[in-house]
Amino acid sequence: MGVSPLYSETNEIFSKDLSKTDVGVRLSFPMKALKDFQFLEGENKTEFEAADGIGKRWRFGLSKRKARHSKVHPKPVLSSGWLAYVKAKGLKTKDRFVLYRDLDNLSVRAQRKVRRPIQLFGKEIHVEEVWVDVEELEGLKREVSRSIL
Repeated sequence: MGVSPLYSETNEIFSKDLSKTDVGVRLSFPMKALKDFQFLEGENKTEFEAADGIGKRWRFGLSKRKARHSKVHPKPVLSSGWLAYVKAKGLKTKDRFVLYRDLDNLSVRAQRKVRRPIQLFGKEIHVEEVWVDVEELEGLKREVSRSIL
């Protein structure tokens, strides 16, 4: 189903469980991830493109607070393009956003934690929680609705 990105934790820039502010206003961007982005001298905003799990390209604006002196925390955020992404993916509080580098390109994943039963000899022996890409959840919904018809 679609393009499957090459993902591993070794090329992850960051992942974040989303808060109410993240899904409703802007994504608070971790300071440690700023090192992967270049800002022009004197600028406090940059843009980048990233592909999602089905190959769609998304453009995001990353900005940071202007430093008036060296002790100011830059408070980086993703703002432009972010809410369109949230809406398109149907993201909610506690979902997860992952940004990673795949070769020379940036990629994003929107994930939701789901409960998956583990069965042995037809008996449910354990329920595990796993992160699943939201595109996969949509595909599963379509498959279930087709099988009902």
